[in-house]
Amino acid sequence: MRTATIEQLAGYSTSLLAAAGADAPSAEAATWAVLHASAHGVDSHGIRLLPWYAECLRTGLANGRPDIKISQLRRAAARVDAGGGMGHIAMYRAMDEACALARDCGIGVSLVVNSTHFGAAGAYTIAAADAGFIGFVTSNSCAYVVPHGGSRPIHGTSPISLAAPNPGGHPFLLDMATSSIPWNKVLRYRTEGLTLPDGVAVDAEGNFVTDPNLATALAPAGGVDFGFKGAALAGVAEVLGGILTGMRLSSEQSREVLGDTQVGHFAMAVDPTLLMTLEAFGFRLQTYIDSFKSQPGTYAAGGPEWERKCKRDADGIPLPDGLYADLEAAAATAGIDFGL
Repeated sequence: MRTATIEQLAGYSTSLLAAAGADAPSAEAATWAVLHASAHGVDSHGIRLLPWYAECLRTGLANGRPDIKISQLRRAAARVDAGGGMGHIAMYRAMDEACALARDCGIGVSLVVNSTHFGAAGAYTIAAADAGFIGFVTSNSCAYVVPHGGSRPIHGTSPISLAAPNPGGHPFLLDMATSSIPWNKVLRYRTEGLTLPDGVAVDAEGNFVTDPNLATALAPAGGVDFGFKGAALAGVAEVLGGILTGMRLSSEQSREVLGDTQVGHFAMAVDPTLLMTLEAFGFRLQTYIDSFKSQPGTYAAGGPEWERKCKRDADGIPLPDGLYADLEAAAATAGIDFGL
């Protein structure tokens, strides 16, 4: 299988997005976010999204040169107006603002409004962890997920991510969709001709299907019998990402994710030194992570992602044939050198 280095993909990504109309900050932020996902093996939210992002920029579904505005709500809370731009730059700025507020107050919250798809939520919580803060992110999104036992989508894939700093090792990293799988994984399985696992997607009648071409919606996390748990977690994303921000509910948004620029995001940063030194926090966190070693094959959240990152740092990012063809076609459309 073909592979590419992070540096090669970064050059491709920034060139592609710039040619599609993104300003340098927007192109760089989107590139950081998609490469975070690809480097950690979260391929559903990685470089495979670049042709789609480029098309949304070209068609005006996302503003490539947004006027992002940040306003203080209270001492520890801010509002970030994304200006209809790509969600990546708005979320990086929102997390930066939340960390700055937490540095002063111990905790900081940023509410993002008028945004679009922001990719993998873990990109922003890792940014907080790298700065020494516990980061939490969630967002609503257009409805692709049926309620437990239902057939009509009500929730988005509505991600939830939490990362915690660890001076002595890899940060703790939870990054999950509240659906059974992300919708982008269905699209990736279509591209790569793969079969979906049982119990993760449904057709228009609410019947579970494994053919990604027949899937019209997703089931909530928890599977056939316990999907009510995932549906409840999606409600957390709806309350914080949609209702609190004043943006549209997932069920009120377009199925074209970037076609609706009233997506809301929620970012929070907590300073561990409220209660202990960062070193003490990291020691306790590493003790927790190490407790899984007594049961080989088990991991704390983020464990498999860090293993994949180490491997991909050494071996490169895999480019399956379908993905390679999509990236090559996007380069041709944009009129840029492919170079992968």
